[in-house]
Amino acid sequence: MSEKDGPRLASALAQKVVDTIAPTINRHVNIMNAHGTIIASTDASRIGAHHEGSAEALRRNQVVRLTRVDEAAGTQPGVNVPLALDGQLCGVVGVTGAPHEVEPLAGLIALTVQLLFAQEREHSRSTRLETEARDIISALLAGQADPALIQRSLEHHGLRGPKRLELWFPANGPSDAARQPLVEGQRTSWSMLLGAAWRLRRDGHERAADQMPGEDRYLASAPVQGAAELLAEAEALHALAERPTLVPRHDRQGIWNREIALAIARTPQRSLEHQGTPAMELNTEQARTLLVVSAAPAMTQAAVELHIHRNTLVQRLERINQITGLDTRRASAALRLQHALYARIALGQLDVF
Repeated sequence: MSEKDGPRLASALAQKVVDTIAPTINRHVNIMNAHGTIIASTDASRIGAHHEGSAEALRRNQVVRLTRVDEAAGTQPGVNVPLALDGQLCGVVGVTGAPHEVEPLAGLIALTVQLLFAQEREHSRSTRLETEARDIISALLAGQADPALIQRSLEHHGLRGPKRLELWFPANGPSDAARQPLVEGQRTSWSMLLGAAWRLRRDGHERAADQMPGEDRYLASAPVQGAAELLAEAEALHALAERPTLVPRHDRQGIWNREIALAIARTPQRSLEHQGTPAMELNTEQARTLLVVSAAPAMTQAAVELHIHRNTLVQRLERINQITGLDTRRASAALRLQHALYARIALGQLDVF
């Protein structure tokens, strides 16, 4: 068979096995490829030479034992064990010595090569998939990708069905969660892009937020089915990633409003200060109070969330009305103040999320 027809035995890997094992067994070791050519050896001068014993082992696809020296053929007593990878013959392991003594050693070396080959191939595949996943996420964030091409790439990764794009700003640098390997068909590994960590995962697979400290800023897109929807979600997260203070810590997302955050994230820098003017005199406690009230279904629940009495909450809101000159009982006024608070948060003037 040619090496193109099946797994190719890498000479570097073969030599690594020889260099590791040979000193402990005190035997001469050769590893040959599918053509009977020596590709790794304890005798570097023999690399590249044809090995007749291995050629016979390849032809017969069975162990060949040599008990006599044949100087004409350049053979020594020993054993040649066929080496199979993925069920296909791809080489031979040869060990010199009395066959009954060295055959178990040759078998062990063959097994070691098989295991290392499988490990290295899996690592190479994983590395390639990680690179491809990073390319997919980069294309999504660039916003210029062809949805059909994105869809094919997602299917190649097994990311079919509803999926989410995740955005993560680790507060104290990458943690163990950032080093999680990809799980084919379930999630990609994290990719550091645009100053943040990004990942794609199937909806329903574990959330990164379940494994990270509370102070880390984290967002996941809405679950989407197709590439066009995913591109739209990526554009939204990209806009938010450019204003990291608008990305909530994952334990504070209950008071966070995606629509307002996106509107402010897309607001030009020169307009943010003007938009924040109505809330310019509010402090962090007052800002949080207003946002909790806006998110809660009732005043009583807002008071519970803030750990204060309902009457205290009413007094705080009255004070906010006095400072801003706006009546927060009116929906339009409350919404205007929310936009103003988000503008100040985007500018780094308030730390609420």
